[in-house]
Amino acid sequence: MEELRSSSVLGPATAALEEEGFQMYLGQKCRLTGVLKVQGMMRIDGFVEGEVFSSDLIQVGKEGTIEATVNAKHIVAQGPLRGAIAAQEKVELLAPAKVEGTIDSPVFLLEEGVLVNGTLKMQAMNSSLQ
Repeated sequence: MEELRSSSVLGPATAALEEEGFQMYLGQKCRLTGVLKVQGMMRIDGFVEGEVFSSDLIQVGKEGTIEATVNAKHIVAQGPLRGAIAAQEKVELLAPAKVEGTIDSPVFLLEEGVLVNGTLKMQAMNSSLQ
């Protein structure tokens, strides 16, 4: 039986994301409302409303929009985010991202051109460093 996950079936863009280790991809024309939980990395280029959880990386592209509670190990975003955002390791906001809400992360990186309206809470990852 032929494996369904071959790059010819998935298309070149999805196959490339799979090769990078992404377990989930939400495309530009997709809309998801509810709770999204992924063990591993996810890429969002569509619209998500509700709650988003990842055990690893959540990457939001320029075309992606999140209006949700977001919790992951590492969050990288270029698209707009609205809600409570929490990362165990790092949040990176890249232009042209716009964020409205709360950000809770031990490491916070902000590129020039990003707009943030909300609160930032930072605590050390390792309490022995305090």
